[in-house]
Amino acid sequence: MTGGGVIAICGAGNLGRRYLEGVLHSERVDAVHVYDITEEALGECQQVVGNFGAGTAERPVAEVFLHRNLSDLPTRLELAIVATTADARPLVVAQVAAHSQVRCWILEKVLAQDEAGLEKLVEATSNSLAWVNTSRRNSDWYRHLCDLIQGGGPISMRVSGGDWGLACNAVHFLDLLAWWSDEVPQRTDTSNLESTWGASKRKGFREVFGSMSITYSAGSNLTLVARHEPETIVIDVEVGGLTWVIDESEGVARRSDGLERVGFLELQSRMTPGLVDTVLGSGNCALPTLGESVETHRVLLRALRDHWVLSGGRGNGVPIT
Repeated sequence: MTGGGVIAICGAGNLGRRYLEGVLHSERVDAVHVYDITEEALGECQQVVGNFGAGTAERPVAEVFLHRNLSDLPTRLELAIVATTADARPLVVAQVAAHSQVRCWILEKVLAQDEAGLEKLVEATSNSLAWVNTSRRNSDWYRHLCDLIQGGGPISMRVSGGDWGLACNAVHFLDLLAWWSDEVPQRTDTSNLESTWGASKRKGFREVFGSMSITYSAGSNLTLVARHEPETIVIDVEVGGLTWVIDESEGVARRSDGLERVGFLELQSRMTPGLVDTVLGSGNCALPTLGESVETHRVLLRALRDHWVLSGGRGNGVPIT
């Protein structure tokens, strides 16, 4: 696959605008069409374009078009980026796929709120290439850590912190351990999650505190802990008789034998140009495929759905995004 051309960003909230900021730096995109149902969101995208290169001679490489109607999108797209909320994502993907011939997709997580939504995404993108943006796979820092950790046997990982959005963000760490261990998650224990779900930081969605654990296919395991008290997220990794402590806020990973590796997680706006150009230029990228990510999501959504229902929630999906 070569060339660039026309792409779409569906969903112009905070994350969608970060994608737009990045796409404006792309070397391969000729035109970007942004779709959102709200005038306010599109107005903020217009501000992003207007502010691009402020104080410099730099100008956007791509033309930008803003749409409130999905039917105004082009009927052929090299790439569609879907950054809507999880409740809307399966429907939006299906609608775009019905309207446009899409060569490649990048989908944000959480992919959907139930397994039916996952299946709808798989069906809608079946004639395309699709990846899911669990972005640590696209981080130079994490890829270097992968080289040092992978192959050392089963991995025990613990992610703990304050109000970091365990239910909404768990899939990032399920995917991280799946990548590093080359295993798939199989069983999830939610018995140590609190019984009451509270309001998420994002209006209209829910979150839960406590801890949950996930067992992987060859013995690796993951524990996720979210406390009410303000606390920095720390990732502890045990593998091959050594222990790593990864502090993303400090930008350092320390191993028990004294080895250190510094790095950082790029902002989405900084990561996007390289990601988009790689997808458009090669038809591939470092992110997990939709098929890989669906299997990870499936294990997570089943467990959270069961806990949500036991906590008094309705069983037609988990209200996370």
